[in-house]
This record gives sequence, structure tokens and C-alpha cells, in this order.
Amino acid sequence: MFVTRKFFLGIGFSLIAMPLAAGTISDGYRPQNDAQRNYKACKPEAIVQGRTIVKSFCGDLPVRPKFPSYDEAWNRTSKEELNVFTEKLELFHKQVERYQTCIKTRVMGDGSLQTRTLDYAACADQGAVDDLLQSAEEWGDSCRAFVDSRVQDPAHPQSCTPPL
Repeated sequence: MFVTRKFFLGIGFSLIAMPLAAGTISDGYRPQNDAQRNYKACKPEAIVQGRTIVKSFCGDLPVRPKFPSYDEAWNRTSKEELNVFTEKLELFHKQVERYQTCIKTRVMGDGSLQTRTLDYAACADQGAVDDLLQSAEEWGDSCRAFVDSRVQDPAHPQSCTPPL
């Protein structure tokens, strides 16, 4: 009887605790894993080293385009400038894709290179993605500032989703 009572108490507690726990992981992370939100597999120096190693196989990744911040773009960015920003972001996206394809096929393709070289190549790949995401975020800030400063203008874009 004592075991049965413990069993039912345990089930009762878990049923009460389950909804509470579910609320803490609604975005896919548990509080004890907060470090995952900003986790980077490669340190900046490893990304630089990776780009140096990959350069002989794939060349250099072009410098990422930088776009105005929300405050800098507010009432100072035209529709034409935003279109140019969009074209630059789309071009950089294609360049990153080519760079990644080269890394995957020429550097990591057959796995014959040293593990250390492959690790650094993976860091170069991560760095390219990080650069693309940073540019896309800046582009989004510029776009939102343009949209927010022209809410009454019927010609403003409906969305600031990056063209990636």
C-alpha cells in the first residue's frame, strides 16, 4: 500500500510539474542551456585561421556588405537605396553559397585532408554564415526604419524579410 501511495503521488506531482516545465522550453531551450543561445563552435581566431587555410582552395570570401542601423536609416533611406541594399545582400548571399560549396566539395569533399584542416575549414564556413546573418540583420534594420518612417506612404514595402 505504501508503494502504491508513493507511485500515485509521483504521478500526481509529474502531472502538475509537466505544464510548468513545458512553459520553460517553449522556445526549444531550457533555462540551464542559456549558453546555447550565443554558442559559437569556432572562436574568431579559428575563423581567421580557417579562412587562411581555405584561401588556397576557394579564394577569399568578399567583405560583407554593411548597412545603416535603424537610427541611421530613419528618414534618410530612400526606396532606391533600399533596393540597392537588397541587391548587395542578394549578391553576398550568392557569394557565401559559392564559398560554402567550394569548402564542401574541394576541401572537405573526400575527407583526405588532416582533421585539423577540416576543422578549420568548418570554421571558415561558419564565419561565412555569421557574416551573412549579420548583413541580413543590418539590412532588416534598414528596411524596418524605411518602412516605419513612411507608414503613410502607400509605396512602402510590405515586408522586411531578407531576400535569402
